Amino acid sequence: MKKPTIQQRLKYSFDNLMSKGTASLLLILGIITFVVVVIGGLAAVALGGPDGTGAESTGSTIWFTLMHAINTGVLAKEEGTVAYLFVMTIVTLVGIFITSFLIGTISNGIKDKVTELQRGKSRVIEKGHTIIIGFDENVTSIIQELAYANANQKDAVVVLMADHDKTDMEDTIRDRISDLGNLRVVCRNGKPDSPKDLKVCSLDTCKSIVVNLEDDFMTVKTILACETLLDEYGNKDAYITATVRDREVLQPAKIAGGERAEILNFHKTMARLMVQAGRHPGMSEILSELLSFKGDELYIQDVKEAVGLSLNEVNLRIPNSTVIGVVRDGVPILNLESNKQIESGDQLILIASDDDALVLKDRATVNDNVFQREPNNEEEPHTLLVLGYSDILNQILVEEDAYAAPGSKVIIATEPGKIDKEELMGKTAFKNIDVEVKEGKIYTRRVLESLVRNNPNSILLIADPVLDEEEADAKTLMLQLQLTDIAEEIGTDIPLTIEMNSTRNQRLSQMMRATDFVISSKITSKMMAQISEERYKKAILNDLISEGGSSICMKPISRYVLTNEAVDFYTLGASAARYDEIAIGYKKFDEEGNFEVEINPKSREAIMFTDKDEIIVIAKNTA
Repeated sequence: MKKPTIQQRLKYSFDNLMSKGTASLLLILGIITFVVVVIGGLAAVALGGPDGTGAESTGSTIWFTLMHAINTGVLAKEEGTVAYLFVMTIVTLVGIFITSFLIGTISNGIKDKVTELQRGKSRVIEKGHTIIIGFDENVTSIIQELAYANANQKDAVVVLMADHDKTDMEDTIRDRISDLGNLRVVCRNGKPDSPKDLKVCSLDTCKSIVVNLEDDFMTVKTILACETLLDEYGNKDAYITATVRDREVLQPAKIAGGERAEILNFHKTMARLMVQAGRHPGMSEILSELLSFKGDELYIQDVKEAVGLSLNEVNLRIPNSTVIGVVRDGVPILNLESNKQIESGDQLILIASDDDALVLKDRATVNDNVFQREPNNEEEPHTLLVLGYSDILNQILVEEDAYAAPGSKVIIATEPGKIDKEELMGKTAFKNIDVEVKEGKIYTRRVLESLVRNNPNSILLIADPVLDEEEADAKTLMLQLQLTDIAEEIGTDIPLTIEMNSTRNQRLSQMMRATDFVISSKITSKMMAQISEERYKKAILNDLISEGGSSICMKPISRYVLTNEAVDFYTLGASAARYDEIAIGYKKFDEEGNFEVEINPKSREAIMFTDKDEIIVIAKNTA
């Protein structure tokens, strides 16, 4: 290889210096200016100054030479010998070049800095903030909930980091959230699993991290990266909230996060909600209200006056809240048995509209004459028709089997080639349900009519996970249109539960016949926001939406009270306590068959219920 010349080496060194950015350019300009001014000034001194007498000092002459370099107007007023003016003209011409180059360099430097800021790569300097990693349909719901949660905080901050354009993220948030209240959202661009990019978010001073990614494997990598950085920074208080869809990834995610991580099983949560919504329309509305920081929500409070009382006794002494459990030794216990008392050190878990101090009042009067003494509410076999297929379907079958009476049936209708029967059934042995799979063109009216004639007790429409969210919702809406028309034609009324990807499309769906909606992004985002603000809620929510322990369910109100008598909520709650259940609300139907869900009723006044109405309770081992 030919040895490079000195000129090539100098050019290469100059190129490297120039490539270092604005600072290097300014340094070069400064050196050139210094050299020109000093040489020009010394030349002027040697020529004797303007008048050739040498009366001006060297410092003064160099100063006037600098003025010539940076201000071209000085030359027009200058007087002196021809030689002196010639030197100053050269200095001025060089100054014009330097000034022009300087202005361009500074302009480009400012432009580059603005571009860098727009890319979202600068470090965040905040304290006590929440970090959200990932940008999708869920993120605005999470931010909206955090805005509600921090409405009383002076300077709450959320740092949103994603491998997404910073300006686009900011525009999306502004478009979808009209009022953030006191919450500030700072957007940054970066790879979710990159420790270098994550450091920009100031993990050393954050209070919690929400990993909001659709890919389970990327979620595990990101959890691991966050946990490593939190350990490196010594931030012992911060914790990580994340959701995984594949139950096989659940354990690796827990291992990656260790004691810092709170991991939600997306499929299990959504499957149970779909099953419950199909059996008892309104369940998603109940969860949406309890999971929101707006309106009634979950609180924990110390109430010393409650020591020695049962949960039922406390609920008979409070007018605007409902106690559903206690926190004992740091462990939440829902639906404490009626024969057990609240102990010293216990904290109450309650549903309330705000976190004002709980004050016990005089015990309400219970009318036990309206108690139902001979309830007849045996569960009957249930037929569920599922239209569509997704990875969550196996979990839906598991949940349905847990709640169904023996002899129940699940009919799964899907497009040809969409379903793998062996994979769907797996190794699961169902005790209470028989599963039948039917393949056909489910978007045609003829096929739908034949399916509806099987007289299902409820119909569940599952959004196609293969399609784009908007396209999947469009096909779901088409199914809903056809089913609505078929139901009207044959004169039947079947509960229709619809899985939607977007709240925008839900509004369109509400214009037609539907009894409940399951919007996965809405539910999961609310749960993640709740846990990111208060970690203890993970254990409570796990209980409320699981088939074991104490969970939310709806039961016929005729199981508890007579339906031909006016009953207040205190009496309704006292009757539920006979079964070791806690009443948290009710679902009341009007004459047209529409229903309204009431959680933690503000009015405890007596109202008249019918046999169609249902009570909302927290009960153990529901079926």
